[in-house]
Amino acid sequence: MTEYGWDAGAAVACGRQPEPENLRAGKKGKWRVALVEPLYAASIMIDWLLGLLTPAQWDAWRGWLTTLGGLVALFVATSTYLRNGRIKREEQARLVYSKHTHVDLYEVGQTFSLKSPAADSGQVIEGAADVVMNPDSTSAERWLGLALQPLIQVRVVIHNGSKELIGPARLQVLNAGNGLIWEDFSIKVDAVGPETDYVVDAVWINSFHPGMPSLATTVIFRDASGQWWRRHRSEPIERVHDDPENSGPTAAERSRIRQQQSDQGVLEAERIQEPRPTAAVRLHRLLRRWKGKSPTP
Repeated sequence: MTEYGWDAGAAVACGRQPEPENLRAGKKGKWRVALVEPLYAASIMIDWLLGLLTPAQWDAWRGWLTTLGGLVALFVATSTYLRNGRIKREEQARLVYSKHTHVDLYEVGQTFSLKSPAADSGQVIEGAADVVMNPDSTSAERWLGLALQPLIQVRVVIHNGSKELIGPARLQVLNAGNGLIWEDFSIKVDAVGPETDYVVDAVWINSFHPGMPSLATTVIFRDASGQWWRRHRSEPIERVHDDPENSGPTAAERSRIRQQQSDQGVLEAERIQEPRPTAAVRLHRLLRRWKGKSPTP
C-alpha cells in the first residue's frame, strides 16, 4: 500500500496504470508550492510593513484597531437591544386576533335573534331589519329582528390572549374570495379585557343571495402602551400609525350618519364631520402609499 491507499497491483487490477513514485512526489511538491509560498510571502510582507512603523505609529494603529473593535461591539449591542425591544413591544400584539365562528342566512320575513346569549353585543346594519316583539312570551329574549332583505348574520370574536387591556379596537368583515372589505359597517369595541374574548353578532345585507361569500376578518387595535396594530386575516401583525380612521366610523358609515342627521333636521355644522388628519398622519399615509399599501391602516 502507498500513502494514497493504493498499490501497483490494485491499480493494475482496476485497469489503471500505477503512477511512478517521482510523478506523485512532483504533484505533492506543486501543492506545497501553491499553498505554502503565498503564505510565506505574505508573512514576510507583514513583517516588513510592521518594521516600517515606529513605536508611536504602532501604538496609533493599535488604538485605531481597538476603537474599531469597540464600535463593532457597540453596533452589535445596539442591534440586539433594538431587536429585543421590538420583540417586547410586539409581545402583547401577537396574542390578539379576530375570527368568525358562526354564520346564518335569513330570507325576507324571517325573524332572528339580535344577540345570542354567547355574544356580548349585537349589531344590525341600517335598513336591513326591523325590530319586533317576540311572540313567545315565555322567552327571555323580548325583541327579535325581522329581515327586510336577505341577510347574513355572523358571529365574530376579538381574542385578547395577553395579560393587559387592549382598546379601542375595530373589526371588519371581508370577502375572503376577492379580499374586499365591507365598508358599510364596522364593529367598534371600547376595550377588551385581559385574556378574554369579545363576541359580537353582526347582521348585514346578503348581496350574494341566494348564495353566500367566503368570509374572513381584520382587526385594528391599540395596545396597553398606546401603539396601534393591525392583524389582517391570519397574517402576522403589522405596526401602524395613529390615524383618526383607526377607531372611528368608516367613510360609508359617516355618509349614512350624515344622511340620518339631515333627515332629523340636525344643523349641518353639528353633523358628523370628516376627520382632519395632522401633518404627521398625512406623512404616514404617503409612506404607506409608496410601499404599495392603502394610505389608511
